[in-house]
Amino acid sequence: MAVVREFFSTNQIVVVFAYGLVYFLLGFALSLQSRRPSELTLARALPLLGTFGILHGVAEWGQVFIPIQATYLSPESIVVLWAVQGTMLAVAFTFLFQFGLRLLAEGLPTRYRYLPVLPWGIFALWFLTFTLGRPLFGAELAASWLDAGDVWSRYMLALPGAIVSCYALSRQAQEFSRLEVPRLLSVLRLTVLAFAVYAVADGLMVPPAPMFPARWVNTEAFFQRTGLPIEILRGLAGLAITVFVIRMLEMFDIEHARRLEEADRVKAVLEERDRIARELHDGIIQSLYAVGLNLEAAGAQIEEDPAEARARIDFGMERLNEAIRDIRRYITNLRSPIEDRRTLQEALAGIAAEFRRDFGVAVTVEARGEAATRVRPDVLNHLRQITRESLTNAVRHGKASRIRIVVDVSPERVEVTVNDDGTGFQMSEAVPLSGNGLRNMRQRAQLIGGELQVTSAPGRGTRVWVAVPRQQAGG
Repeated sequence: MAVVREFFSTNQIVVVFAYGLVYFLLGFALSLQSRRPSELTLARALPLLGTFGILHGVAEWGQVFIPIQATYLSPESIVVLWAVQGTMLAVAFTFLFQFGLRLLAEGLPTRYRYLPVLPWGIFALWFLTFTLGRPLFGAELAASWLDAGDVWSRYMLALPGAIVSCYALSRQAQEFSRLEVPRLLSVLRLTVLAFAVYAVADGLMVPPAPMFPARWVNTEAFFQRTGLPIEILRGLAGLAITVFVIRMLEMFDIEHARRLEEADRVKAVLEERDRIARELHDGIIQSLYAVGLNLEAAGAQIEEDPAEARARIDFGMERLNEAIRDIRRYITNLRSPIEDRRTLQEALAGIAAEFRRDFGVAVTVEARGEAATRVRPDVLNHLRQITRESLTNAVRHGKASRIRIVVDVSPERVEVTVNDDGTGFQMSEAVPLSGNGLRNMRQRAQLIGGELQVTSAPGRGTRVWVAVPRQQAGG
């Protein structure tokens, strides 16, 4: 034990410097990260904890650098430097206290919004007492005055600040649970434990003083019983706080990723609405407009040429039926994918039957591999819409009469291929490849982490191939 005491006594400067460095790094890391936007209460209070860490680290470094200044400064100047160091440490404790109360006030009624100001009132009381109690002469009296200031700053600010921070952090468990990341909740609990150790090491362990509990629970008694300077325990508590708080900063990345995901989802919805609006304008509205013109002409001819009028009415009815089919397809497209519990093969077989019925086109579905496997609802929906768009292009633009859909599910990926015998188009032409339908298909493939390829040639039909990694597709 004596050897351990002598070792740490000899290397006290190194221990104190490392102790201060831990807290400085905590503050520096939080200063860099805490400005990122976040909806969590803890994120909004982190700047206070960062300020505490920087001030705490710099104040502790005073124990390293002030003795060096004593070699050429007067004793009075050294006392002033120690007083500044003690005041800076008290300010650091105040920010810790404010951090805990800020977290606590977030969940309380608005009448408690001034609660975080309370630590500064306590600091003002401490500072006034500390300043008025300054001795006018005597190095021994000055040392006792500085020790008393340290004792009371820890009892009045550090100890309650750490305890309140423990309680306030534990109340954040509900918000962290909503992130649905269990490891962050575990890290939060470890952070609470680290602050509890800090409350004992920095708030309860004070220089020896003739009062309760400093008479028995103090830094000297700790050193005599353990052979370790209290800075070791304080440094370990600070290191634990630093590690756990920095690990909790992962919450920023999680929130950012979810905001991006939500933005992508909203963008996809808006783009889909734009696509449907264009399809309605260019397809159904034009059809209804043509029907209106035919009915108007039929009304004018009904007495002069009843046969021609009847032909126009029949043509109008055919166009109306086509418009009704289009509207039905658009309504189907808007159905939530969560409601669809079919396998990919079943869903595409349903689309094939729909096109056979509505357009009289021979559409077949060929299954390979594990085609009966279910995929994630969102993946199923996107693959359905890509297939539907491919069939629509084949019928309307390619004038196809036969279309073959191949569903191939392997352990590596999920593939859907649509081959038609339509007119095809020249791949070097930019217009067909940049159309709204093909662009939407590519976007859908990207949203589910897949890839899409379109190959065609004049007179040789078109092939649309989409593949999604099995891991992304689920099932």
